[in-house]
Amino acid sequence: ATPAVAMACVPSAVSAAFLVPARPRVSVAARRGVVPVRASVPDATDASSSAIPAIDVHPIVPRRVLGVSATAALFATSIAPSPARANDDDLEVVSETAGFGAKTAKTGDLVLVNYVATVGDDTLVDTTYGGEKFFTNGAQQSVQPAEPRPVIVRVNGIDPVPGQCAGLKRAVEGMRVGGVKTVRVAPAAGFGDAATRSPFALIPGGSVVTYEITVLRLSDTGPDALFKDVAGCGLGGANTMTNGCGGIVPAE
Repeated sequence: ATPAVAMACVPSAVSAAFLVPARPRVSVAARRGVVPVRASVPDATDASSSAIPAIDVHPIVPRRVLGVSATAALFATSIAPSPARANDDDLEVVSETAGFGAKTAKTGDLVLVNYVATVGDDTLVDTTYGGEKFFTNGAQQSVQPAEPRPVIVRVNGIDPVPGQCAGLKRAVEGMRVGGVKTVRVAPAAGFGDAATRSPFALIPGGSVVTYEITVLRLSDTGPDALFKDVAGCGLGGANTMTNGCGGIVPAE
């Protein structure tokens, strides 16, 4: 039998045959002017631990291409053991610009963020800024580029959320609304030693992932507060709206 493994980031349950080549390197600077890919709400409670079979490639499916029933099926079949919180040794802060918010993000808080994730020599692997075509099935790309859509991250959360590694959840701790932080996440707090399929490229096993994170909103009361006075940007599900997501700016 194949041994079970614990993963720092949760994959979705898609065939490992859907392996895609890495996309050509595009500088982060060249991608500015576009905004998020998916919005998800972490569970309010931690998921119970259960082992999953080891596989060579762990695919991450962008939630924007899934229906409600498909998303539920993925969660039912792909919940990994609750990932351990990232250690400080697994994060390197490259740069940080302090925000203007009155509160700092603490464990358990929810933050609405935009980010760009890259590996190696600035190869894009994930972004919430949209504007890029994404892989939908094997080597097939979307007809239209991804729409901008921020994501909700629970600070130091250990509940499994597809596409969110422990390092990302730890990196937002201490940030304020309007703050921008660039961090490098080691494989132990990122996507581990196995190759991982992201929406835009293949993350080679053992990769250090660089995130540039901007905090748009912060809430210690629940997800609804993150979208106060926001029009045209929903949390997902049957009534998802995205036309206003690109216009969200940092605010308290």
